[in-house]
Amino acid sequence: MHLAQTQRKKLIITDKIEKSLYSVDLESITYDVDKVDAVKIDIAAFESDLEDMRNTWASSCNGLLCFNLGKYLWLYNPSTTERKQVPDFHFGKNIKLGFGYADSIDEYKFVRLRRKIIDVYSLRKNSWTSIQHDLRFRYIIHNRWGFTLNGAIHWGIYNIEFESILAFDLVKEEFKTLPLPSVPEHDYNPFSLGVFGGYLCTSKAEGRDRFQFWIMKEYGVKASWTRILTVNPFNIFSYLQPLCYLKDINIVMLYKYTEFHIPEYEGLVFHNQEYQKLKKIEVNGIQRLDLACPYVESLVSPNYENHFATEGNQLIFPHVI
Repeated sequence: MHLAQTQRKKLIITDKIEKSLYSVDLESITYDVDKVDAVKIDIAAFESDLEDMRNTWASSCNGLLCFNLGKYLWLYNPSTTERKQVPDFHFGKNIKLGFGYADSIDEYKFVRLRRKIIDVYSLRKNSWTSIQHDLRFRYIIHNRWGFTLNGAIHWGIYNIEFESILAFDLVKEEFKTLPLPSVPEHDYNPFSLGVFGGYLCTSKAEGRDRFQFWIMKEYGVKASWTRILTVNPFNIFSYLQPLCYLKDINIVMLYKYTEFHIPEYEGLVFHNQEYQKLKKIEVNGIQRLDLACPYVESLVSPNYENHFATEGNQLIFPHVI
């Protein structure tokens, strides 16, 4: 009930130099600011390999953060400071990750996609299962972290001849593909993927002078893709991922990043839809922003246990005296 009512939105960011996690309060930000304050999340008590912090990354779902410190994987609620170390986690090269919630079975799962196997960690069972797959990995899967929506984890896949969205259903534990919007053909520019305003969102550079954003208003239906934003001009070296609206819905916060990690082309930006202008925002205390993802404050516990049985897709509640 608290999760359904909560409105307090924040942003989790990482510092590429310091390898630390920070939180930014989105409720207090307006378009007029040039800098925002970040509060460092105290993770000193976490067991970690401090000599292997090069690959720190994070994702969020329902107020739970999922992130690594060196070779360890953690689930953490910054609002309650509860934490849980995921057992038997092994990091590796060229793997894709995801963390999400399946409402129909009231279950949180973490997934690790490898070349021929996808490993699934169940928070309720506190255990791993491995499933073989026959995905064609000549396609490049964009973004290490997948995006969760409708009980599935989504990644963008592409090469010069093919583009699509790959989704892993957390309930059925199987893959499916979703279509991308039909857009005019331009110079080959890979698209980016995210979740914005409760919808799957994709964005792509069209030539060298604009960047367009689309949302899928009806999940899985290609005809429901709707263009919501055009950014002009656009720097061809960068990708833009929409994060959230500010209180003024004419202002969108975006995360600007590059495939080759060029610092001067990366960071947080505001886009004013009325004046069609981009504005870069500095984050106090951050030497080099490496990642940004929104989360909400919640009471969800990483030491979560599911006390409900399921019958089909319906929850069977236990008797309460």
